[in-house]
Amino acid sequence: MNTKERKTVEKMLVAFNTNFAMQDEVKVRKIKEKFLKNFTVDVTKNPQYVIQLLETAFSEKNAGDVDESLAIGFMFELFSESFSDILRKLIEADWHFTHEDIASIFQELKLPETVECLYKAALKQFEYLEYDEFFALAVKCIWALGAIKTDAAKEKLKLLARSDNEIISRNALAQLERM
Repeated sequence: MNTKERKTVEKMLVAFNTNFAMQDEVKVRKIKEKFLKNFTVDVTKNPQYVIQLLETAFSEKNAGDVDESLAIGFMFELFSESFSDILRKLIEADWHFTHEDIASIFQELKLPETVECLYKAALKQFEYLEYDEFFALAVKCIWALGAIKTDAAKEKLKLLARSDNEIISRNALAQLERM
């Protein structure tokens, strides 16, 4: 992500977060319009560009660019199956801080090819999440597996249900019951 793009994303995030309590459709539309006017690419017409930004951020191990690229994807609701490859790589990488966001994206997309990486992420202990006694990432991964509803997802949930971690086990059992 170049400097101009980064500044444009940062301004969008500040505008959105500053006015969050007062957000309405008109304000959100204006924030999006201003972003599209100042950003180098119209991401609504070319979501592939955001995938390219994520690929570059991955290869450069640039956590800030991952975060900002995902913010663009969320703001413009760009996530689709075409993001699967890069997001699968990112959810297993340990140098950024957006694993929960990626698990949430996978929950919405319900892609069978994400089962294995969701399972691995549910079990992985990322250093930056050591404080999290509620295992939010694991829970989000478990819910994403429950949303996928394939036999493979069910098998991974069964494995997670046998976890010594009560939170992981309880959530996996809840998803299995839901399925």
